[in-house]
Amino acid sequence: MRQRLLILGAAMALAFAACTGDGGGSPGPGETEPGGQTTAPQTPAGTAFDPSAISGEVTLGQWESSPAERDALTEALDAFAQAYPNVTVNQETIAGDYRAQMITRFGAQDAPDLFYVNAEYAPEWIREGFLEPLDDYIAAQGFDTSTFYEGYANIFKGEDGTTYGLPKDGNTIAMAYNTDLVPNPPATLDELVSLADSLKGQGDLKAPLCLSPGLDRGLAFLYAQGGSLLTDDNSASAIDSAESTAAVQWYLDLFKNGQGMAPGDMGDGWCGEALGKGDAAIVFEGGWLLGYMDTEFPDTPWAFAEMPTGSSGEKVTITYTAAYSIGVDSQNKDAAWVVLQYLTGPDGMGVWTQGGIAVPSRSDVPVPEGFDVIVAGADYARPGSGFMPGYNDVQKAFQDAMVAEITGGSYSADPVVSATADKINEVLNQ
Repeated sequence: MRQRLLILGAAMALAFAACTGDGGGSPGPGETEPGGQTTAPQTPAGTAFDPSAISGEVTLGQWESSPAERDALTEALDAFAQAYPNVTVNQETIAGDYRAQMITRFGAQDAPDLFYVNAEYAPEWIREGFLEPLDDYIAAQGFDTSTFYEGYANIFKGEDGTTYGLPKDGNTIAMAYNTDLVPNPPATLDELVSLADSLKGQGDLKAPLCLSPGLDRGLAFLYAQGGSLLTDDNSASAIDSAESTAAVQWYLDLFKNGQGMAPGDMGDGWCGEALGKGDAAIVFEGGWLLGYMDTEFPDTPWAFAEMPTGSSGEKVTITYTAAYSIGVDSQNKDAAWVVLQYLTGPDGMGVWTQGGIAVPSRSDVPVPEGFDVIVAGADYARPGSGFMPGYNDVQKAFQDAMVAEITGGSYSADPVVSATADKINEVLNQ
């Protein structure tokens, strides 16, 4: 692991400092930090870990996307308090730019003991040494990680396979459709295109499909058509392969031929709004759509279906997930692990996901009503973020080039492929 050496001023500007030196992480149990300060005692490696025997206080840092998320987390923590009365959890909602604030607090060695980690920046936080390895805790307790869906769990492992977080929930992208306009959802991309053509101009539709010009949804279609961003070993760009180029062109043609539009061009904030208002008949979203539609558009008839199969001939979609991780500077790691293992275990995750805003990342947790299709996708999904360094920059390069082709009316895949390949090569060689 590279040594974490963060210049606080640069962190506040959202730039990671250059890393140098002799290995990262914090001192081990009872070891001495520079300056003579001794870390809090931790459970020695190789001994059995009994979470019920631990007491202490833990600060849990998290973002809060909605009141429903707050209520679901409160219910899960209330259940934790009943199961583990000797560990007190102090919640801390980190408002505003979560990632920026956490980076600043890592630099100041003032991060919460336990906190959310989004998949998109998990690789950077692992490499920077911000996160405590969890494998010793997993082994000492015999905590069962076998039922986590691989597509979620693998995101939070280092290059050597070390575990730095456990997924608190997960989502896959599915096809959502207006059941009045689409009584039989398309099973293939060819059927999707044909259906979109038949829906043009019907009713108040502004476009048959609501589409994102970015990789946040486009990556699923790239995979479905046999393309990819990276080679199988993730060591080099594959966006400029013949299959990937053809897939990008296919996606651009949906915009060119009037089969799809971006939500902003429909006057909508996102595709969920386009579905609810009847501006689009089909959108591609995750489980978060369910609560939104129930609240904002309860009268719109709609349903989820699995993503259509493309020329690859295989089912595929993409995942989004976040984990609980322990800060490497935490003085309460044992107690933090007690909270983490409960919230990511079957009991705690069951309470959390029954709140209706999250989907289980484990196969041994009951599927909440309405999320069957989302959970089914986890068996064949590929990561939608967190699988390579600098992915945010790659996404921006792809989307900027896509938008330029759409707004300029040229609809050529070549500039999109070129810009994306250049950025992939840049981030891989950093």
